[in-house]
Amino acid sequence: MKLKYLILGLLLIALSCSEWQTKPESLVRFQEPWTSPFQVDSLQPYQLVNREGKHLLILNKTAWAYFGMNDPEGFLKRSKAQGVNVIRVAFVGAPYFEDLHIELWPWEGSIENPDFSGYDESYWDEVEKRIKMAGEYGIGIDFNIYNTVREEAHKYPEQNKFWKIILDRFGKYSNILTWEIMNEYLGNQKFQDSVGSFFYENDKWNRPVITSDGTTDDAAWPDKEWMGMSVVHTCTGSGPKHDLKDWYLAVARNSRAHGKPAFNNESGREKRHKNDDPEHRRKQSWIWYAAGCHWTWHSWEGCEGIEDPKYRGPGAQYLKPVTEFFRSLPFWKMNPNFTILNTTSLDWFSVILADSQRKNSIVYICTTETGKSIPESPIKLRLPDGIYNIEFIDPATLKTLKSISLTSQNLGFLKTVTLPGFTDDIVLKIKLVETRERSMIKGTE
Repeated sequence: MKLKYLILGLLLIALSCSEWQTKPESLVRFQEPWTSPFQVDSLQPYQLVNREGKHLLILNKTAWAYFGMNDPEGFLKRSKAQGVNVIRVAFVGAPYFEDLHIELWPWEGSIENPDFSGYDESYWDEVEKRIKMAGEYGIGIDFNIYNTVREEAHKYPEQNKFWKIILDRFGKYSNILTWEIMNEYLGNQKFQDSVGSFFYENDKWNRPVITSDGTTDDAAWPDKEWMGMSVVHTCTGSGPKHDLKDWYLAVARNSRAHGKPAFNNESGREKRHKNDDPEHRRKQSWIWYAAGCHWTWHSWEGCEGIEDPKYRGPGAQYLKPVTEFFRSLPFWKMNPNFTILNTTSLDWFSVILADSQRKNSIVYICTTETGKSIPESPIKLRLPDGIYNIEFIDPATLKTLKSISLTSQNLGFLKTVTLPGFTDDIVLKIKLVETRERSMIKGTE
């Protein structure tokens, strides 16, 4: 009998310890969307969800030196005004040191003369302060651990202790979106497997762990168990060499083909990558979101220019509209669709996103050439039986150009509607107003 009660007591202690490890009081929470950490949604594996069942549409922004810059609050204010809800921040390194003269170093000494006998507590305190500040502005952190020290990182001593301190110190903040091991480096796979596995196994909130490669046509190590998202970079330009359909859309579709949330966490920036056309950059963002992915605004304003309060990269004015549009949708229920629009054109192409019942669908149409005008023309739509409202919207301003009602009486028949004339791009927002009995397309009987 005593043994029975002893076992029962031990079980109760174990349960209470388990509850303590994940109790809400152990977490520093913020207002939406950061009420709790996000993890990959087991029911909708292309999406991120938190404990409250809310899903996250990411607009990330490069902010390498945020942990060491002079005016972090000003940067957060500017980013929030753009619709940004995540910033990508370096923890260890000296990004653009020749311009910024900022070194991000958690140990004693310096990057050039490291002293691993102790930690710089003032730096850790400042990082924690700035993580909290970002959360108060509604902004999450893509926490990039080894930024400019990627080749030598595996030589640092007591790595497990270092990783544990990061988790213990910063993991309690609900606005830590993801642990990112390296920036654009896969040359130390064994080491990154160790880091990735550690965070994957020890973060009790199950945040996604990621790393990144340089610009490729597909995701970095998408099949690794610890790799929580399908991550790709498109540090490419807005010229004819990098076509919107055959490059940007193709890479977005590749990155979403791995059963994980697809995240472009570094797009091309102006000047350096020759991504200088603001309309082209707007189209890139719409393409990535319409392909069911997440996207990043990469610009001088988050790199060398992070201290400049006035500079905005070309196309920055279009960030708020694209995020407002997609966040207004049940985007977490929507997936790429290839049959709603049944019209092809040599002058434009489309990207389609829809939920499984076609209650909400969007068709994004754009030209590959900036400034190209398309006259009013007929297009054909395939929709299940029902009555629909269709809005034709200007993606640059979200102004509704035209609104029509459409009745579809049979899935097997195409409905012709008139596409308004537009320049560069236009989006159709299709909403089911009245459901009718669903028909089938005729086939074998």
